[in-house]
Amino acid sequence: MTRAIFAFLLSFAGCTETIRLDHDPLDNLLELHIVPDSASVEITDLAPPHHTLQYEAIGLFSDGSKRNLTNLVTWAIDRDALGAFDERGLFVASHAAAGHATVAARVRGLQATGALRVLVDATIIDATFPPPGANLFAATKPVVTGDPTHTPELIYPSDGTILPTLIASTLFQLERGIGNDAFRISFDNEVLHLRVETGADRWRADGDIQRLLASSAGPDPLRVSIEATASMASDPIYAGAPTAITFSADMTDVPLYYWSSATNGIMRGGIDRTSASKLYPSSGTCVGCHALSRNGTALALGVDSGTAVTFQLETLDVVTQQPKIVASPARPMGWAAYSPDGTRLVVANDGVLTQYDANTGASLGTIPLPAMRFATHPDWSPDGRSLAVALTAQQPTNMDVRAASIAVLTLTNGTWGAPQMLVTGSNTNNNYFPRWSPDGSVIAYVHATTASRGAASAELTLIPATGGTPQPLAIANRRVGATDLADLANTMPTWGPRVGARLWLAFASARPYGKVVTGGPSQIWITSLDPAAPGDPSTPAFWLPCQDVTVLNNNPVWAGAEVTTL
Repeated sequence: MTRAIFAFLLSFAGCTETIRLDHDPLDNLLELHIVPDSASVEITDLAPPHHTLQYEAIGLFSDGSKRNLTNLVTWAIDRDALGAFDERGLFVASHAAAGHATVAARVRGLQATGALRVLVDATIIDATFPPPGANLFAATKPVVTGDPTHTPELIYPSDGTILPTLIASTLFQLERGIGNDAFRISFDNEVLHLRVETGADRWRADGDIQRLLASSAGPDPLRVSIEATASMASDPIYAGAPTAITFSADMTDVPLYYWSSATNGIMRGGIDRTSASKLYPSSGTCVGCHALSRNGTALALGVDSGTAVTFQLETLDVVTQQPKIVASPARPMGWAAYSPDGTRLVVANDGVLTQYDANTGASLGTIPLPAMRFATHPDWSPDGRSLAVALTAQQPTNMDVRAASIAVLTLTNGTWGAPQMLVTGSNTNNNYFPRWSPDGSVIAYVHATTASRGAASAELTLIPATGGTPQPLAIANRRVGATDLADLANTMPTWGPRVGARLWLAFASARPYGKVVTGGPSQIWITSLDPAAPGDPSTPAFWLPCQDVTVLNNNPVWAGAEVTTL
């Protein structure tokens, strides 16, 4: 705060006195400079106390004098993740990020700026599973590469994976190499050199360390290196091939709903969460095959009628968790889709499409299909003008569809038109679960060579909404560690809300999750897509961190204004 000049007279009983307040210390200020104008903070220990750097603001006045104005200016930094200033110009590093920033001092319309680099060069010893000895990775030990039996290998995440910056945790997992009992995982770029030493074949980055990796990575890949050795002093260090991961800010912290066999109900989780909670129901009744309205406030689902075979439609107010349309009277339910405005609901039951009023549950009639044609897995386009379905001549059940094609029904003046084929199916070419991209330009769907239920051959594919050549997502479908695997049962895709250049697609897959799950039930995975990339736009998928890893989880549905529904 600055002070101005005031002079006034006080007159009491004929006595007059002139009182002058302190002069304005910023009067006639011409220029402002900060010291240092270029600086680095090197963090070698992430533990408190936090590293600091004292700045000064120097003012140049019209009379040629210079004065220290450090306590009179406002201090700021354009990357809050790196740290913050106090009012006296002391920068306190957060220890939660590394990188470059511009610092500024401002007063009376003047500004001085400087460059700041925060470098992290630190080693963490895994407190839960420490290595069997100290200094096992001394620089004096010989380094061996390419040894087929001793060299370690990072098996999760895969090379080239793109993770959201807000992801809650990442469990880095590796193959040990024969005889090794100590491991070092190194993360490197221009501003980050973080080493983690552990005695286990996995290490979890979460909390501040996860944020450090994500915040320090920037737009370029973060190099991940794996080294291993044994506790004998004479053993060399075996170095594995480096990999790279990238972090993207093109993701919001919206909820992600999915079905879990642990609860037979709908779970509420998210990218930024380490655990999920049960949303519905409070009882043990099985509900599933859920669809979310585009604004995320209403959920349509199937409620077990007591037979574990037939399900009835029920809708839920997500905020109050109270039913809007109750499951009685019976409205048979298989798969559903809300209209973009949330007023109508299309329900597929054993191949028949029925429209309902989404508020009252009143039937609005069936959608006509050609003779001996059946449709399931509906998804409403973002503009509300079209419905994508899996169309087949073999009547499906709500659990299975065969020889299906991907078709689009167009709504004109309240009337549904004839199906327009995008992908033609056959007994060995089954196509189902079509899902519109957020902008409606692309449809993701599942292709399999068998019936849909339990199809190991199921893989994700894209096709332009106007038709064209299908594009399999080969990397997302098959990349596991450093290898490509087939028959991973990739199914039930759902698009995440678009908030930047990248797109995200969640899906269920029976692939291995490093060493944690090598052949267990399907779990939820997420791939990042680059719409501008030629050919396959996908990247290796990552595991949704809020899941119970011991049970089957599927049918993911993202909340958000631009989310397509299941």
